[in-house]
Amino acid sequence: MSTTNNFSEISQSAETTSETEFSGISELQLQAWELLEFTNVREQLANRTRFLMSREMALDTRPTVDIEVVERLQNETAQAALMLETVGDIGLVGARDPRELLHRSAIDGMLTGEEIVSVLHLLDSIWVARNTVVSMKGRASLLETIAADIPDLRGLCKEIFKSVSDRGEVLSSATPKLARLRANVSKTFQRVMRAMERLAKSSSIRASLQSGAIATRGERLVLEVRADARESVPGIVHDVSGSGATLFVEPFKAVELCNDWRETAAEAQREEERILRRISRIIGDRKDEAIIAIEAAAELDFITARARLSASMKARRIETMPAGSDNVANLVDARHPLLGSDAVPITINIGPGFRGLVITGPNTGGKTVAIKTIGLFALMHQSGMQVPVSDGELAIFDAVYADIGDSQSIERSVSTFSSHMGRVIEILLEATPNSLILLDELGTGTDPEEGSALARAVLSHAAENDMPIAITSHYRTVAEFAAESEDFANASVELDPDTMRPTYQVLMGIPGRSYAIHVARHLGMPSHVLDHAQSMMDPSRAEAETILQQLQRERAEASRMLAEAEQAKIEAETARKDLQYKLKNVTRAQEDMVEKSRMELKRETEKIQQSLRKIVTKAKNDNDLEVAKRAIGRVRNQFSDP
Repeated sequence: MSTTNNFSEISQSAETTSETEFSGISELQLQAWELLEFTNVREQLANRTRFLMSREMALDTRPTVDIEVVERLQNETAQAALMLETVGDIGLVGARDPRELLHRSAIDGMLTGEEIVSVLHLLDSIWVARNTVVSMKGRASLLETIAADIPDLRGLCKEIFKSVSDRGEVLSSATPKLARLRANVSKTFQRVMRAMERLAKSSSIRASLQSGAIATRGERLVLEVRADARESVPGIVHDVSGSGATLFVEPFKAVELCNDWRETAAEAQREEERILRRISRIIGDRKDEAIIAIEAAAELDFITARARLSASMKARRIETMPAGSDNVANLVDARHPLLGSDAVPITINIGPGFRGLVITGPNTGGKTVAIKTIGLFALMHQSGMQVPVSDGELAIFDAVYADIGDSQSIERSVSTFSSHMGRVIEILLEATPNSLILLDELGTGTDPEEGSALARAVLSHAAENDMPIAITSHYRTVAEFAAESEDFANASVELDPDTMRPTYQVLMGIPGRSYAIHVARHLGMPSHVLDHAQSMMDPSRAEAETILQQLQRERAEASRMLAEAEQAKIEAETARKDLQYKLKNVTRAQEDMVEKSRMELKRETEKIQQSLRKIVTKAKNDNDLEVAKRAIGRVRNQFSDP
């Protein structure tokens, strides 16, 4: 697969990789991933995987710049989403990576019964997952291709489960020798227990015991003897109670019997270990096949995790545009995926016809969230994830760069302005015409005139080098610059004019208002102070503010009318469906009436035929035609009466 010099290919490796080790990805890009919260999205993706290998793949996922790879990844996610909707989840289980166990078994290492069972249960669940995918019958061809490579290891599992239980215990039926040894262990144990019980009940010892219970210490059976009666019970002291009042003594009379029991138990344990080694070798011989199955299952789980994440975010697939496309970004009803139900849908676009966007407006109005949404969606989209929109398009970017938030460097003892400007300089030097640049509050933190000039100069540089860029700003002169240039478009966020609370909506094509005087009035500033402030404003600026206010009102009215039209459309559709339902019920009622009449007619006809048969039979028997005619007349009159 081909890549550019920035984003690396998406990793399918199950090895954990720290972000500073991502080959081909600069420190600036990694910083952007953090600023845009791509790391948090990857964590959410990882939380939707089912076992360790696919979790590591999710944490290691990264964007690719190859449009064919992006489309393949998006196809995989879409097919997995269809599978979840139609046949359900693949149902993989497995909390640990079993590859270490498989490698150990391949070099004559002995696995425990629990380890063997954990491998077998995983292989079983992989086969179930494989069958789930295959049941799509061509509707998930990419996933089915992966599933088709999973070897059939059911015979291996079936054979091994003849020797071990679901809990990992070696079954007595594993070998005749183990069955015999375990029977002997039981016999020798019962023998020594009976001997110990007799001793505990004997008159010479009973008075010296704390209790008549038989205890165990170090796999030896012992009596609980009072410390002051030690000489009364000759034997081996295996333990002493914490208080020192009780000695745990194995009587000499039971030592030989206990030895027989422990020797038989040790021989049975050696046979169990021999069986476990044999099973481990069998698994080791199929190691390569098992690893193929596990890695294929991890890939399926990773892909399905993307679909699970899509379902939780109510995300959908968007169209992929080639790098350098005139339509840089077009997102309709985009919701920031980490804001959950608090996210206000925004519609925002860069292009066609312009490659730069300037968003202005009040603080806390949603400017930063807007540009973060564009950048995060780009990273998610190129990593094969769907994004929460009603519709959209995104171009392929070779890198996403961002300078967002207060990143003052305490270590370098530089100001907030210097810190931001240093990063902006690095971004401009590294970015290409296929990169996406996102700059928050560009030029803030210094003299407004100089800050505005720097912001406009950065925008000019981006336009001259054909670099897609979106910035937020407080400077009216920056918005005016964007309005006068064909390379840029304005957008804004707004406050509700009545409550002065942010609406978090993005208004494309309209520069932002300052709202300073309106907020001051809302907070209770004396009117004479506000009048004085307005009198000191540049008349042209006041006129522009009035125009923007009028535009905002007109847009609010248009939005209200659109909402009413949408509601009317919904109500009309509801009425149409209701009418269809009623017509359907009327038609069904008519059909029921016709059927009822038909059945009634059938019953009446059968009655007539039955009466006629009786008359004919009687006439034949009586040989009286006149009687038959009169009887037929009565029948006719009976069934012709209304």
